[in-house]
Amino acid sequence: MNRKLTLLAAAVVAVAVGTFDFHADQTASAQSSQARGKTKATMKRGAKSKPAPPKSNLPTGAEKTKVEIAPVKPELRDSALRAAAKIDALVESGLRKTGQKPNEMSSSEHFLRRVYLDITGTIPTSKQTETFLANKSESTRIALVDSLLNRPGYASQMYDWMADILRLVDRSDNNNYLRPYSDWVKECLRDNESWDSMVHDMLTAEGRVWDEPAAGFVLRDPGMPLDNLNNAVRIFLGTRIGCAQCHDHPFDKWTQKEFYSLAAFTAGIEYRPTTRINIAPKDIDKASSKDGKESNEARQAKQLMRLNRNGVSNNDKKQLKFPHDYQYSNAKPEQFAIPAVLWGTAPSKINNADRRKVFADWVATGDNPRFQLTMANRLWQKAMGIGLIEPADDMKDETKATNPELMEFLAKELVRLKFDLKEFQRIIYYSKTYQRAATYSELDPEKPYLFPGPLLRRMTAEQVWDSLLTLTMPNPDTVVRPDDDEYVETVSLTDKTTAEELLKKVERLAEVRKEENKDKNKRLYKGQELVRASELPQPLPEGHFLRQFGQSDRQSIADSHTDGTVPQLLTMFNGPVTHMMLEQGSVIYNEVTAEKSVEAQINKIFILVLNRHPTPAERVVAQKEMKSAGPAGYGNVIWALLNTREFLFVQ
Repeated sequence: MNRKLTLLAAAVVAVAVGTFDFHADQTASAQSSQARGKTKATMKRGAKSKPAPPKSNLPTGAEKTKVEIAPVKPELRDSALRAAAKIDALVESGLRKTGQKPNEMSSSEHFLRRVYLDITGTIPTSKQTETFLANKSESTRIALVDSLLNRPGYASQMYDWMADILRLVDRSDNNNYLRPYSDWVKECLRDNESWDSMVHDMLTAEGRVWDEPAAGFVLRDPGMPLDNLNNAVRIFLGTRIGCAQCHDHPFDKWTQKEFYSLAAFTAGIEYRPTTRINIAPKDIDKASSKDGKESNEARQAKQLMRLNRNGVSNNDKKQLKFPHDYQYSNAKPEQFAIPAVLWGTAPSKINNADRRKVFADWVATGDNPRFQLTMANRLWQKAMGIGLIEPADDMKDETKATNPELMEFLAKELVRLKFDLKEFQRIIYYSKTYQRAATYSELDPEKPYLFPGPLLRRMTAEQVWDSLLTLTMPNPDTVVRPDDDEYVETVSLTDKTTAEELLKKVERLAEVRKEENKDKNKRLYKGQELVRASELPQPLPEGHFLRQFGQSDRQSIADSHTDGTVPQLLTMFNGPVTHMMLEQGSVIYNEVTAEKSVEAQINKIFILVLNRHPTPAERVVAQKEMKSAGPAGYGNVIWALLNTREFLFVQ
């Protein structure tokens, strides 16, 4: 990437960009000089040696939480290194067959920034950058990978990635409350729950989502069991069978009969919990009405009742019929579909009571080739910028990986590691293939990419947001989304809840929401909640920074993007996110103003924003701007660096 920066152009936009204010520091210096001329007796009588620090507009009252996260296993390092070496051997063998060579190893600066973004979802701090660049040990990269995998940021970025695939939302289109499902996914990632276990829970859970959070996977498609089945096969098995719901698949081998036979496993799903609410609407009206009309409290109480009627249960007697207009000779219209898997054999005898469990046992196992292939390929795609199989969710029998031997090895490694996603990624990040310089050239769609190094790629929306937050707020990993325990306790009803108790819950709910908003205000800056993307509402509304930079609305699987747009330019030009970094009290403000010379301040800015030292040419341009423009020049230099491709791309 061209490292020449357009710092001079920054002066043109100085008015639009916030500026560092050094006047407070100058005043403090003057007052300090005066204080030095006073006697100790005068000082003791109450004279101040220096003024109070200037008040910051940034939120400082958010509660801090220590996030516990399962560490990598030290005893597995040697086996991980051997597996990484095998990856390199297979990649280099594939390259040799076509006369290609691997890229050179990446620079320390590029590797540092890349591995932080890929594992923790954000750029490193200045201290982390300087510590790594000063360490010349041969094992420093391996040690850094392990260190990053042990940090809360690992679960945060994995959640962002998985939320896009699983379509995680706080509420579905029918206002069904699903946040406990999202929180469960996040907790599984913190605990490093195995992928097969997570998937098995998602496919079998029953109950209301706050009782059994994994039930949220089914409730994500309320009342649409066939769509949910199609999504499950696409997400977990990398295969698209949706077309076969209405007719034989035109581009794959799947028949409509095979689709319905597979769907018969989930035919017993009922979209209501086993807990019954024994309150009649007339009882609510009677308990709340004063003039014979439905009160606002009564309407809210009925909404709570509807909320409690969302859940998952199993009806052993319910079976799936073929459509009334079924047109093929291999079954009859409205005939009952008999459960059958798409490939291989069912792992156990099928009976109506255990249909969902048998289906989950077939999907989430190392014996299912596409289950292992799909996640291994997705994680390789995540680290390298492109998968061995593309697209990752449209495998067919004739699909061939760009490096079949490597794909087979990765799938077997995932099984060997018992679907431990963290240990599997550890292997990829250990490899020289991952640590090589990025490929900058455009890919030839007619030729397979054989991984001489990772692809140059743009940051995701979440990586951009979290990186800007790292430049603004100290220790952002310690500010997590407050739990919803009070809300859940308030809205949850039982078969013994009376109409009077329900109305009291409505009153309590108003208090809970008031407390939630009060707590949220502690994290707000100009209407923006300054917490990591994983700790924000899911998804964000249209117009939010994350949506502008590519976060999807979570309606479709893996629908986020990293394309550049005009709204992004305007946001980076003069949005609140740009201004927040230049506020007094921000990380970048504090660290730059703490430096004593312009030269040291320039170096600090580059270390903070680009995680490298400036070149001599860049230093000259930055120094000229900062000296000629005064305090505004500091903001101009920062703004210019933030708007370079070097900041927004993962090299």
